[in-house]
Amino acid sequence: MATVTKKTTETPRETLTPDEKMERRFAAWLATPGIQFVSPEAEAEYKARITRIIDAIQLKKTPDRVPVLPRFQLDGFPAAYCGYTPKDMWYDVDKAIDAATRCTLELQFDVKIGASAPQGRVYEILEDKQRKWPGHGVADDGGMQFIEGEYMKADEYDAFILDESDFRLRTYLPRTWGAAEPLKQLVVGNVRSFGLPEVQAALRKLMEAGDETRRWEGKIAAANKKLTELGFPSFGGPAALGGAPFDQLGDNLRGQRGIVMDMFRQPQKLLEALDILTRKRLLRIRQSSANVSPGSSPIVGFALHKGADGFMSDEQFRTFYWPSLRQICLALIEEGFVPQLRAQGGYNSRLEAIRDLPPGKVIWCFSDMDMERAKEVLGDIACLQGNVPLALINTGTPEQTADYCRRLIDTAGKDGGFILDTSGSIDNRGKVENVRAMIRCAKEDGVYS
Repeated sequence: MATVTKKTTETPRETLTPDEKMERRFAAWLATPGIQFVSPEAEAEYKARITRIIDAIQLKKTPDRVPVLPRFQLDGFPAAYCGYTPKDMWYDVDKAIDAATRCTLELQFDVKIGASAPQGRVYEILEDKQRKWPGHGVADDGGMQFIEGEYMKADEYDAFILDESDFRLRTYLPRTWGAAEPLKQLVVGNVRSFGLPEVQAALRKLMEAGDETRRWEGKIAAANKKLTELGFPSFGGPAALGGAPFDQLGDNLRGQRGIVMDMFRQPQKLLEALDILTRKRLLRIRQSSANVSPGSSPIVGFALHKGADGFMSDEQFRTFYWPSLRQICLALIEEGFVPQLRAQGGYNSRLEAIRDLPPGKVIWCFSDMDMERAKEVLGDIACLQGNVPLALINTGTPEQTADYCRRLIDTAGKDGGFILDTSGSIDNRGKVENVRAMIRCAKEDGVYS
């Protein structure tokens, strides 16, 4: 089991060090308050799985074996595995729960697949303009497509910086949700604008979307609790606390083209906006950390979309991307959380820069990466996660998959600090026999002597 220092619950949280806060979160995760396991064996398996992950993260000791966490989107591999379409996962919560439950129980990896599927009906009510999804804009068996655009114009930085909340309510939401378009007519402090029929109709639609979301989430919470009772922990914690400020601005507001142009044409405005977003996120982390449910996973995972090798130079990465992201990571660590940074694209030229974090407090999840070199540079700082190629899972053989996994275990997994994963989410083309080969390899060849 992981070495977790016990601290009395009476000790005020604000007096704890970051290490003590993390140990307290790990201890609560292991203790699973409020959970009645179906059997002593299920409880033992649950704690063994969590301990394995904690040992990999902390770098203090080698786990009993390499943890294995293949990455899935529910409308990809799990849907196909259970004979459903991606559209089923977007519109039928009961089928989504069935796919998550069956995949978790039948494949037996180290965490559960949560049934946190997207909700097509909610996006329909909102008249969402940023996405096409199965059954709405793409085929029933297709994948979701994000429609990136300049939802904040190049000359709107001042409005965004002056009052982000007002900008999002009266400018951004009307551009991204058709149902919210009448909110452009709201006047802050003028209650009369709430009496406009079109504004009231918009608010009713937003309330309807909220009710639908709560209905879906209620069923999912009950299903996920059952999987915990059967011995499968959740891996991800409060994801809303994480995120790279540059991505927050680039993904949803300026778009890739817009934010790249801003680095050259108005770098100071960009840096000012990044500072505003960072300071607000730091405040949210501090204010929200005490309210995270006891026993939930302390791992805050989030994707990094725009910091990859080909997206910007190393100088730009160190100027615009890494400083604000590092502040977010340090704030999460200060509150006892573990940032799990899912680097999309190559990060081979970023390794020296991203060493600048405390050891044993972070997970770097890589897709397109030389994992042997990553181990050499980051092995004493971070737990590494990755990176069996999706092409191999989709088109290879079980023998080829197992061989690749063994090489990863021998290099990136040397002496611990490694989680076996895929290079991205396995979609409906993934071969079941290759997924099973990956899981089997971790359990048979990933045992530390």
